[in-house]
Amino acid sequence: MSESTTEGALSVVEVKPEVVFLYELLKELTEGKLRIPRFQRPFVWRRDQMTDLLDSIYKQYPIGSLLVWETDEPIATLERLGPFRFPATSGGAVGYLLDGHQRLSTLAGALISRESSTLAEAGQDPLRWDLSWNMLQGRFQHGRADEDPATLFPLTSLLDTLKFFDAVNRVQMSVGSPSEFDRYIADVSQVARSFQHYRVPVIRIRQTGLSEAVEIFARLNSKGQAMSADQMVSALMYRQSGSNAGFDLASKIDSLSSQLGEVGFGEVDRTTILRSVLANLDEDIYRTDWTRLAGSKRNELLPGLRQGVERASRSLDKAVEFLKGLGVGTSRLLPYTMQLAVLSAFFDKCSSPSEEQLAFLRRWFWVSSFSGWFGGANPSRVNALVSEFRRVVAVAAPERLDNFDMDAVSLPFPATFDMRSARTRTLLLVMLSLHPRSLDGSEIVEPWRMISEKGPDAVGYVWGDLPKSLTGNPANRMIRPPDVPRGLLKPWVKLQLSKASPNVLESHGFDSVALERVLADDVQGFVLARQQCLVEHERRFQERVGVRSSALTVAEAPVDTE
Repeated sequence: MSESTTEGALSVVEVKPEVVFLYELLKELTEGKLRIPRFQRPFVWRRDQMTDLLDSIYKQYPIGSLLVWETDEPIATLERLGPFRFPATSGGAVGYLLDGHQRLSTLAGALISRESSTLAEAGQDPLRWDLSWNMLQGRFQHGRADEDPATLFPLTSLLDTLKFFDAVNRVQMSVGSPSEFDRYIADVSQVARSFQHYRVPVIRIRQTGLSEAVEIFARLNSKGQAMSADQMVSALMYRQSGSNAGFDLASKIDSLSSQLGEVGFGEVDRTTILRSVLANLDEDIYRTDWTRLAGSKRNELLPGLRQGVERASRSLDKAVEFLKGLGVGTSRLLPYTMQLAVLSAFFDKCSSPSEEQLAFLRRWFWVSSFSGWFGGANPSRVNALVSEFRRVVAVAAPERLDNFDMDAVSLPFPATFDMRSARTRTLLLVMLSLHPRSLDGSEIVEPWRMISEKGPDAVGYVWGDLPKSLTGNPANRMIRPPDVPRGLLKPWVKLQLSKASPNVLESHGFDSVALERVLADDVQGFVLARQQCLVEHERRFQERVGVRSSALTVAEAPVDTE
């Protein structure tokens, strides 16, 4: 039991853990007594996640508890759970699922009879819910047109006695021999028993409001990742009525994510997008105790969030446009995603910066990228930097910043190529700034797009089967020209690149010494020569963009997780 105070009165919050049979849980769904609040995110699980869940139940493995908030308060809910369409509400107390949407959607779609469901869902995999037990192979699977239907037992027949026997009769008419039929039915009967006897832990919260229910959820799941930050805020901010009725922050974050995806920045995480929204409202972007934020400032913050999302849509667009002007064509090349949030906060305040301000932003971006500032900055420093960008930089380009050293020294050239490292991604931006060329001398069109689509695979190895210190060196990697097949690039370098003009060679970070070492099959000599060539390219690049070079030539770079 826990207690909460509402409007000065002490009320008792009932938290009741229980274990219920799976079929009882599904019955609550079909009767409309268990529903999904509209602020929940859509169903996003992949096919393999769905079959893994079913396999866990078959093997009687735990699948985690569900969290249900029971209340008489009317809350807008989703019309369907997977393919299952909820019946109309009949009044009275209803249970609202706060945690377990993906799991319960999978179970509803797999097990509830099709008469109570609609399979057509716009933009969705049409066979997502066509789930069966393959009696021949002993596994769960999605339907396939090339498979013998006699070996597939529909899961919607497992928990319905009449449908189970109908399906058994169809199997009997389809199989070749009585012994084969007996084997199949013994197998599927065991599957049915597993689902009929399976029990699910459910935590039911009663006698409380939505904010308290979500706070309890947050504390019960303090070590998990079941609900993202924006979902948490969505639940806490959700209003059934009034001027902000139905505002769903999580779906707005979905829209912003899609917007970024259309311009090559689809890998920016949801938390960074939320921080961009909060930065535009001058809120603490690193807030982790979302329940307290909503509890103390909900009425003040809720109207601002709607406006903040609209403003973030515009400011993120401008931030991406600015980054693309620097050669950052995709989020896979962005050294730190928080750079996007800081730039978005600036462009929210200053949509038409002067050339002096743009020059300041460009230098700041390269200093922060080369120096690894975000990798070591604590949340309070980043918050202070965002505030300074909005208060100071958005007004006029300053000579210095209080919360960032514009004269910070670059980290050394990375000894290992690892795209999880911001320093490696910064090196890739330098390599792209050389404008890699085809053998005929023409520039490769948008070479960054290959990195966006293929990640590290777009940066191929020149030599293989080397000691790790040599194989992993960035000097042994080069941006793969689009017309070069997969595999080691050494043959292409020796047979093709060696005949190219000097400007083609230089565009790939080669000089005559590095090329000579390749032609002589001198592995170590090649790596050292090309490394020196790339170090020199970086030094000249840093000089152009106003970054102080490191006195230390090469060192291991940190793997940045922000």
